[in-house]
Amino acid sequence: MYILKEKLMDRFMISKNFILFGLIASFFFIGYIFQNYLMGIVVGGILAIATRPIYDMLMKKLNLSYKKSLISIFLTLCLFLFVFLPLIYFVGLSYQFIPSINADQSMQYIKNLVGYLKSLPEPFDIFQESINALLGEFDILNVDITMVKSLLNNIAQFFWKINGIIYQFFLILFFYFLFNIYGYKLFILVTKLLPMIKEFKRTLFDELSNTISSVFFGTIFSMITQGIAFGLFLYMTTDYDAFYFGMAAGFMTAIPIVGTYLIAFPIAIVELLNQNYLFSIIIVLFTIIIMSGLIDNLLRLVFMKYINKKFSLHYSLTELFILLAMLAGIGVFGGWGIIIAPAILSLCVGLINIYLKSHISNTFYKDKKLRT
Repeated sequence: MYILKEKLMDRFMISKNFILFGLIASFFFIGYIFQNYLMGIVVGGILAIATRPIYDMLMKKLNLSYKKSLISIFLTLCLFLFVFLPLIYFVGLSYQFIPSINADQSMQYIKNLVGYLKSLPEPFDIFQESINALLGEFDILNVDITMVKSLLNNIAQFFWKINGIIYQFFLILFFYFLFNIYGYKLFILVTKLLPMIKEFKRTLFDELSNTISSVFFGTIFSMITQGIAFGLFLYMTTDYDAFYFGMAAGFMTAIPIVGTYLIAFPIAIVELLNQNYLFSIIIVLFTIIIMSGLIDNLLRLVFMKYINKKFSLHYSLTELFILLAMLAGIGVFGGWGIIIAPAILSLCVGLINIYLKSHISNTFYKDKKLRT
């Protein structure tokens, strides 16, 4: 009887190992087959996790037939109208706007800027020697005008290429829609495969979803509010295309730390070269005090505190680590790294928390067993 039982156990272990090997191999081949769609699948899944609190809230409040499909359609349309459509429109405007820039006037601005840099006022003249060496190395004043025109055309072509991959946006929306409908079933399937107790699975999912949701809502809030603020500021004070530069400021805001300044400072430099010194200073002060200080560092935190309380979002990552992850993610994954990198980092933190909890539990169990 004992020998028969041992043989059955051996067969079971062989079958289990074979199934595990087959499962890993099948995952590999699935990844190979869908390699051209992996970015869309990953981004769509992460966006579905990010908006899961809204999905759950609507599921609880609405009492409709086919409400799962209706809510998924509604959220997909909102994502398209408020994120993807403005991005497509902005890229199209940029493609038309950049070639219209006067290359001769741009060269004149560059020469004027070099002239300012070659005679810095006190106390900035301590950097004069280093700046002169840098200017001498690049020899900016001898740049051919055709090179400037070629650069502008290349930038325009870059925006055209971005506009040419619109189908990827629709792929993301398609997978986002599918994850909203079938996400819970997928979650149950994945959790069954994880060799963890139910408490640890919930810890891992909460850490991942709460971090992603917090990053998503905070980024969207900053993009909308800073874009509107900068657009209104330009509309009331200048004859610039306030709508275009407001959208540019909004999208650039998604880049942590430096995003807002990538739009505001070039405009301030142009005004400085046009000898509008006071207005140049006003632009810089508005960017630092209103956009970075008031909106990004105060209103966004108030908004995030409300959102975290509203949807009970609790996570271990601090704001600093999230910002660092977003910056690193942009360098690796491009624009989508803003949400992909924090998701990877939160997953790692969740696994660390699970390991620490399991280690403490095992230590406590061993101590208790030794005492008894």
